Amino acid sequence: MEIRREKLRGIRKYIAQSMRDSVHNHPNGRAFLDIDMTALQAVKAECEAAGHKISMSALWAKVVAAGLEQYPRLNSRIEGDEIIYYDEINCGFGVDVGDGLYIIVIHDLANKTLVETAEEFRALIKKVKDHTLTAEDTQGSTYTVTCMTNSRVKAFESILTNDQAIIVGVTGIRKEVVVGENDELLVRPISTLIMTNEHAISDGREADGLTNLLYDITQDPKKYMKIM
Repeated sequence: MEIRREKLRGIRKYIAQSMRDSVHNHPNGRAFLDIDMTALQAVKAECEAAGHKISMSALWAKVVAAGLEQYPRLNSRIEGDEIIYYDEINCGFGVDVGDGLYIIVIHDLANKTLVETAEEFRALIKKVKDHTLTAEDTQGSTYTVTCMTNSRVKAFESILTNDQAIIVGVTGIRKEVVVGENDELLVRPISTLIMTNEHAISDGREADGLTNLLYDITQDPKKYMKIM
């Protein structure tokens, strides 16, 4: 059998070392929750009818930001034997446009509407493709969202990055039969949310509380976040 060897180098080498360090140094806890996407899809459609394109990544960034406003202890990272708490909620996204993984950051989501978040996300994606990202575009994230919008996988596990307290993963949307409030069978658009938390920063109670709050936000998004 013939083999081919390729040296780890550049961004691939950096990603490999970063992921190894995270797995070895940070105890990860995970929770999985199915989300009925009906209300979020309705908000997305309403925005797009008004001329505003909304990506699922931007939508989930705002959902998680709204949750972190009520769980500020999880808007943090660990540094040695200290926990660093942030006064700004900044979302990092891992994006891959074919030549490697990039982290892009939207800052201060608590003070941005969903439409503003989506516009900024779209501008950052263009910068990735044009290779015009600045240092500010890639630094300062306080939590991470990974959206596998176009994937068929039902669940996956994310690895904490940048020593952060949480990373939230979301699968693509699939149709499933669910039981309604009156025991009727309904077909609903479902995504799976994966909450990964750093056990050195918090135990299960806070992560579970945030996960359940994120579910509530997805079912009534206008109650929790400014759309336009």
